[in-house]
Amino acid sequence: MNFLENIFSFWQVNLFLYFVTSVIFMQSYKTTVKDANHKGVTAIILQIVASASVLVLVPFFAFKIPADWKLYALMILASVFYALNDRMQVSVRKHLEVSVYSIVGQLSKVFLVVYGILIFHEPFIWNKIFGGLIILAGNVFLFYKKGKFRFNKYVLMSFLASFLMATALIIDVDISKHFNFPFYIMLTLLIPAVIIFLFEKCSVGDIVKEFNSQKRNQYLITGVSWGFGIFFTIRALQTSEVIFMAPLLAISVLLNVAIASIIHKEKDKLFKKIIAAILVIIGVYFVSM
Repeated sequence: MNFLENIFSFWQVNLFLYFVTSVIFMQSYKTTVKDANHKGVTAIILQIVASASVLVLVPFFAFKIPADWKLYALMILASVFYALNDRMQVSVRKHLEVSVYSIVGQLSKVFLVVYGILIFHEPFIWNKIFGGLIILAGNVFLFYKKGKFRFNKYVLMSFLASFLMATALIIDVDISKHFNFPFYIMLTLLIPAVIIFLFEKCSVGDIVKEFNSQKRNQYLITGVSWGFGIFFTIRALQTSEVIFMAPLLAISVLLNVAIASIIHKEKDKLFKKIIAAILVIIGVYFVSM
């Protein structure tokens, strides 16, 4: 085992670096997309930067690729859902507060529980159902005011994005172990970028022009933190028990709510957001049991 593989075998290291990259990614993403004119181009640039960033880790892990074509077919199918999610995220994150999106994004855990029961016929475990209900309760608490649910179309889009992410993860489950790990992450970022490019009305020139604009540094910061954030998320889960690690990873929700109140001045209903974030963390704990 080489030096980096050894370092990344400690869950404490992966968890800490996940917190760092998660905060940078969530906060910088908002700044990056705030004035985005062509959302598809923005999504493509971020995906390309993120995919390129994790390539630096490829030499530090055993290189392997599977011979089974079915794994590639599943990866491409998952990439379609990743592409839809990634494209939708640009619109959602542009119009929603960082604190709100970080809470709503945890709904993907609820969809994963539902998928597990309906598709994989997993046993009806009450603690997982209870955890899912708590996550839902956190979201209900966030948007419920004076007897009404108060949310806009971008909140609904974020619900759909969570569903798309959960769908991609369900298809994607266990595929990564058959690949060089960083190389696999690169593929799941680059293939969705290609899919978006094929369906968006943009050219290579549009992408190059936008990347070379005054926002280049912002694209680099957001993209690199995204790529490494994915790496550290999965490594954290691989180097410890899910029941222990998943709730710790969910603490990033609370961190992003607090930091967004400082960086982006998201102080409106801050106490309510903190309570909702705590409910989400508790819910993730029960879902992971």
